[in-house]
Amino acid sequence: MENTEMNRSEMHEKIDAKTFLIGAIVGGVFGAATALLLTPKSGKEIRGGLSGQFDSLKNKSNQLKTIASEKGTEFIALTKEKSSQLRDMTIDKGTNIAETVKEKTKHLAEKASK
Repeated sequence: MENTEMNRSEMHEKIDAKTFLIGAIVGGVFGAATALLLTPKSGKEIRGGLSGQFDSLKNKSNQLKTIASEKGTEFIALTKEKSSQLRDMTIDKGTNIAETVKEKTKHLAEKASK
């Protein structure tokens, strides 16, 4: 029985050592990657990075300005077209109503005179 307990204890130590070694290797890799990513840059590198980001932002804002201008022009044209259609439809409906009122009034006047 002592032999079985001893084997278990040795196995536990081997597993613990193996786990520790794997953890140390993985931790070392992550630590090295973090150090590379977070290492401060020189002023020249920072200025170059900021300049590149500024140029990228400037280009993107110019693209968005162009898109907004095109969409605005399209919106204005569509609004003019729809308002013209609405105006024409309103005139037609108004004319139809006026004609209907005239006819009804004439019909009532004829009925009243009989």
